[in-house]
Amino acid sequence: MKYEVQDKLDFITPSGTFVVVLLIYILLFSACQPKSQQVEAEYDIIIFGATFSGIASALSAAEFDHKILIVEEHHQIGGLMTSGLSFTDFISYESLGGIFLDYTKRVEQYYVDKYGVDSKQVKDCHHGIHAEPHVTLNVFRQMLSEFPNIHVKTGFLLRAIESTADENGQSTLNSLKLLNSNDSSVSTISGRVFIDATYEGDLAVMAGASYRIGRESRQDFGEFLAGHLFYQYGRILPGSSGQGDRKVQGYNFRLIMTDDSLNRKRLAQPKRYDRSNYLSIADVLREEKVSSVFVEKGNDGLFRTQMLPNRKADINDIKNAPVRMAMLGKNYAYPDGDRAIRKQIVDDHLHHILGMIYFVQNDSLVPIKYRKQARKWGLAKDEFVDNDNLPPRLYIREARRVDGHYFFTQNDVNTIPGSLITEFKADGVAIGDYAMNCHGVAPASLHPDVADGDFNYIPAPFQIPLGVILPKSLNNLLVSVAVSASHVGFSGIRLEPTWTALGQAAGVTAHLALTNDDIISDVQPREVQQTLHQQRAKTIYISDIDEDSEYFEAAQYLGMKGFMHDIYLMDTVKMRGVQTYQSIRGTQYAYAYPFHELKPEVMAEDVLIEKWLGRIEDLSTQKILRDNLSQMEYSRGDLLLETYQLLKSKEK
Repeated sequence: MKYEVQDKLDFITPSGTFVVVLLIYILLFSACQPKSQQVEAEYDIIIFGATFSGIASALSAAEFDHKILIVEEHHQIGGLMTSGLSFTDFISYESLGGIFLDYTKRVEQYYVDKYGVDSKQVKDCHHGIHAEPHVTLNVFRQMLSEFPNIHVKTGFLLRAIESTADENGQSTLNSLKLLNSNDSSVSTISGRVFIDATYEGDLAVMAGASYRIGRESRQDFGEFLAGHLFYQYGRILPGSSGQGDRKVQGYNFRLIMTDDSLNRKRLAQPKRYDRSNYLSIADVLREEKVSSVFVEKGNDGLFRTQMLPNRKADINDIKNAPVRMAMLGKNYAYPDGDRAIRKQIVDDHLHHILGMIYFVQNDSLVPIKYRKQARKWGLAKDEFVDNDNLPPRLYIREARRVDGHYFFTQNDVNTIPGSLITEFKADGVAIGDYAMNCHGVAPASLHPDVADGDFNYIPAPFQIPLGVILPKSLNNLLVSVAVSASHVGFSGIRLEPTWTALGQAAGVTAHLALTNDDIISDVQPREVQQTLHQQRAKTIYISDIDEDSEYFEAAQYLGMKGFMHDIYLMDTVKMRGVQTYQSIRGTQYAYAYPFHELKPEVMAEDVLIEKWLGRIEDLSTQKILRDNLSQMEYSRGDLLLETYQLLKSKEK
C-alpha cells in the first residue's frame, strides 16, 4: 500500500499536531509488521505440491467450478516430470487413461505441430510418452491455463497449520501459513478440502497423520519381497533375513544430456569434486566389467540413456550395475529431515553424479576408449536454462507413506485362483501397471552383484482402492502421492502415471465431499468411479476397450461390479506357457496383458451369459435381461451395453 504522507502534511494546522503524530506512529507501526496478517479469501480446494498428481487433482476438480489453489515449495511446477524424469514408466499402453493420457496426446500434438507428422521427433516422442522437460512444462501450463478457477503459487514453504479436533480425535484442517521464499513474507490461506500431492507427505505429517518410513518385515504382512533381501532372477538368495528396518530406496538425479554438438554443454569440474571418490570406476572400466559408459538397454554400462526427441536422453541409474548413480544408503535421513538436512542430501546427490561423469570424461586413469564415449555427451543447453542446465529436483522414489483407511501390500497384486487377473477391488479408483520394483536400499555386500533390497517382480495389472489416499483421523485431507502402503506395495504404485491417476481420483473425491458436504471418508467409491469414468479415467484394466470406445463407460461400470472377472473361465482355458510380458520397445513397455480383453465382436457364450445373469442380485431385473437376451443372439459388446443400460436404469 502506498501512503502519500507529504500531501496530507501540507494541510495540517497547529491544532492537528496530535493527529500528525498519531498518523506517523500508525504508518511506522504498520511498516514494521509482517505482511502475513492478511488472510486470503477461502479456497474450496488447496493442493500442496504441484507434482503431476497435484496438477491432475486440480484439473479433475476444476471441471466443477471449484475455486482451487495449488501451492508449490519449489519455483517450478510439474515435480519430477519437469525435472528430468522424461522417460515415463508403465508396462502396457492399455493401462493409461484420464488426465495422464490427455497429457500424452498433447505432447504428441506439440511435436506434430512443430516438426511434422512424419518427423523423427514425433517418432521419438513415442505417442507423447517421451517428452523433453521444457515441453512437459509448457503442456502442464497449457492444461492449467484452460481453467481460470485454478490458481498457482510457487516458491511457498509450509510453516504452520491451523486445525480443529472433535471429541473423537478427528481433525479438520482450516488454514495453512505459508512463507514466500522470494520476499520472506508470510500469508495465511484457508480452505475447505486439502490435498497433499508432495513426494514427502509434508502437509499430511504436519497435520498429524501417522506414517511409515523404510521396510516392513516379511512376517508383518506375509510379503515375500519384504525386509532385508537379496533377490536376483526371481530367486531369494541366501542371507535374506526378511527383517524390517528404516532403510529407504535409493534416489538419484535424472540429468538431461545430448550427443548433439550444437546443443551440448561440457561439464566443468564440480566445486566439491574429490577425485578419490571415483577411482574405483577406473578399475571397473580397465577390467571391462561394462562394455560402454552410456547404454540404452541392459545393465552393461554406467549410465542408462533413455532416449527422447531431439537427440536427448533422460539419464538414469542402472539397477545392480558395478557403479551406481544412486547413492544407496545416503538418503535415510531425507524423509523426516528438515530443510537443511534435505538440502544437504540433495546437494550430495547432485555433486556425486556430476563428479562421476566428470571423472569418466576426463581422468587419465580411465581407458581412452571410455573417455571418448563419455565425451560425446553433455548437458542439454536448452533444458533447465535458469538452473545451469541441471534438473532442480532430486528423484525421490519413496519417502514417507501416510497411514490410510486401506493399507496396500504385495498381497493386493495376487491373482484369483486359476487366472491371470488380480483380486477384484470394488472400491478401486486407479490402475497400477508396473513391477513391484526397488532400486535397492544399500550397496551390494554379501552378494557382489546384488544390492540389498533390489527387486523386480511383474504382476498383472492391479486395482488401487480409494482408501489408500484417505489418511486416518483427518476429515478433509487426501494424500495422492505418499499413499498408504507397505514398502513393497508402494514400489508398484510409485510411478508418475499411477500417481497421476490417484491425483485425479483425489480431485474427484474432493469435489464430491464439497458437493455433498461430507467428510472425506464418507464419500462413496461408486460415486468417485462414476465421475472418473465420465472423465475417461480407468479403474479396471480391460485391454481392448479404450477411452474413445463406445463400450468404455459400460465396460468400466460393469467391471467395477465384478463382471469382467467372468470373461475368461479358467476351468476351460489352459494357462500353461502363457507369455505375460512381451516387450515392445527394448526393455520398456509391453503388449497388452493377456486374458484381460472383452472382444466385443465375439458372440456371447451361453455360459458367460449365465455368469453375468447370476451377478444381478435383483431377480426382476435379471428376468428382464434374460427375456431381452432370448429375443436374439448377442455379441459380447451387445451383451455389455444391454446389461449396462438395464442396471443403470434401475439405479435411477
